Amino acid sequence: MNAPSVPIDLITVNYNNRSFLEEFIAGLEGQTYPKDKMRLFFVDNASRDRSLELVKGLRTSFKLEVVVNRRNEGFARANNRVFPRCTAEYIALVNNDTRLDKEWLSALVARMQADASIGAVCSKRIPQEAPRFIDPVTGEISWCSAGHCLVRRAALEKSGYFDEAFFMYGEDVDLSWRMWLRGFRCVYVPESICEHHFGKTENYRLKRLFYHARNSILLRYAYGTGRDIRSALWRWIKEALSLGLKRLQAGQAAAVLAAVICHCVKIPYFLGKKKSLQALLAQRPDAEKWIRL
Repeated sequence: MNAPSVPIDLITVNYNNRSFLEEFIAGLEGQTYPKDKMRLFFVDNASRDRSLELVKGLRTSFKLEVVVNRRNEGFARANNRVFPRCTAEYIALVNNDTRLDKEWLSALVARMQADASIGAVCSKRIPQEAPRFIDPVTGEISWCSAGHCLVRRAALEKSGYFDEAFFMYGEDVDLSWRMWLRGFRCVYVPESICEHHFGKTENYRLKRLFYHARNSILLRYAYGTGRDIRSALWRWIKEALSLGLKRLQAGQAAAVLAAVICHCVKIPYFLGKKKSLQALLAQRPDAEKWIRL
C-alpha cells in the first residue's frame, strides 16, 4: 500500500514490558512506511525490568527518542507529556506488547489522508477485537483504541488531550467521543492489523481489571444517565459475587469490589465533566449513534 510519505510521530508507553520490546521494535523496522519519516517516542514509566537498558542500546533506522518518567505516571499522563513535543500532522499511538503487520502504519496513514474530517483511525486487533459499534457502510467506529491508532494532531488539540483522571483504560473511549462531539470522525481500518499479546502476570491482570471496572462506571457519570450508572454498578457487583463465590477467584473479586468502592472518590470530578460536555452534546443530535454505554 503506497501511503503518502509524511512525517509521523509515534508514541509507545512502557512499563516493565522488556520481554516484548525486541519483537515490537522489529515490527516497526518491518513497516513498509519510510523509516526516515518515522520518529518514535519511547516513554518509560519507571520500569524495573531493565527495559531502558535494552532500548538505549538499540540502533534503529527510524529516529528514537527516549523519555524517562521517575514514577509510573499511567497511560494517559505519559502520553499527554509527549503530545506537546510532537510536530507531525499525525501521531500514532501503539502498545509495545504487540506484533505489527508490515502495512500497519501505511494503511492507517492512507485512510487518514483520504478524508480531512477524520480525527482518528484504528487498526484491526487480533486475536480479540474490542466490542465496539462499527458502521458496515462507512467504516465509522464508536471509539478508537489508543493501543493501535493514528490521531490527527489538529483534532487532538481541538478536542483536548487524554483525561488523566482515568490513569489507564477508558481514556481512549473518552477522547474518541470528544472528537465525535467536536465534529471529527473515528474510522476503522481493517487493512491495518495489530496482534496484541494478552496475559502478563497475575498482578497486572488484577490492576487491569480494577481500572477497567472503575473507569467503565465513571464514563457513565460523564456521558450517561442515572439509570446507566445504576446498571453499571449492579453489573460489577454481580461480577464480583460471581468471581468470588462461583469461580473462587478471590483476587479478581477483590479487584472488582475495590473498583466499585474507589470510583466514589472521582464522582464529583466526573459530574463536573458531564456538565462541561452538555453544550457539545446538545449540538450533536446524532451523538447517541457513537456514544454507546
